[in-house]
Amino acid sequence: MSDFYLALVLGLSVLAQTLAAWIALRQMAEVGGRYRLAWGCVSLALALMVERRLAPLWRHLAATDLENAADAWFGLAISLLMAVGVWGIRRLFIDLNDQAARLDALARTDVLTGLPNRREVLERIAAELERAARTGHPTSLLMFDIDRFKRVNDTHGHAAGDCVLRAVAAIARASLRRIDVCGRVGGEEFLVLLPDADAEAALAAAERLRAAIAARAMHCVDQTLHITVSVGVVTRVPGETASLDALVQAADLALYAAKDAGRDRVVVA
Repeated sequence: MSDFYLALVLGLSVLAQTLAAWIALRQMAEVGGRYRLAWGCVSLALALMVERRLAPLWRHLAATDLENAADAWFGLAISLLMAVGVWGIRRLFIDLNDQAARLDALARTDVLTGLPNRREVLERIAAELERAARTGHPTSLLMFDIDRFKRVNDTHGHAAGDCVLRAVAAIARASLRRIDVCGRVGGEEFLVLLPDADAEAALAAAERLRAAIAARAMHCVDQTLHITVSVGVVTRVPGETASLDALVQAADLALYAAKDAGRDRVVVA
């Protein structure tokens, strides 16, 4: 091997080893806990090994020692394998983190409607109540339920029932503000968080939602269905200390009062 190609091989070894150390260092900066120490050790070891690749190149350029060609190629192979291996392990960590994030999102989402599930919407309401207590802003909740939903399933089948649930969820998303949170908390029962909404704004939102659902013809399984909902409304005004459970219970009682009053209507707690 000529001096030029030998120097090129040694230089590539240095670059590959440096790349492996840099990948490990970057991963150390992104992870936490016990993995940070492990990646720190790997990055330090790889950084120290850069000298093992740099020394032969320096000796060759200084013409004080001619590295054996086979050793140069062997060193390049090791450095490339380290770089590719460390990169692959880093990608594994990234993929595992992404998968964990997706699983967490699935655990907080109702699969059928794509809305937050009971756990997620209750956690968001609790967080909003704490924020509202600090800022002195009102917070309102809507609890709504699809009227005579069992009849839909019994008459048209569960596929039609699922279609109705998805359609109602879509209408709710379109009718509410971007900052509002609508979640499915039961079979055909939904809970809505209205941040910074007083009683008047909450009543208007509830009526808008009720009217939007009642006006929509839902085409499900070769059937055209007209669905209505009953809505219960509750508001916690500044200075009140009603708990999350108390507010949800009040909204639930208002919802059943709306059903007792004839359905397709809004009742304020």
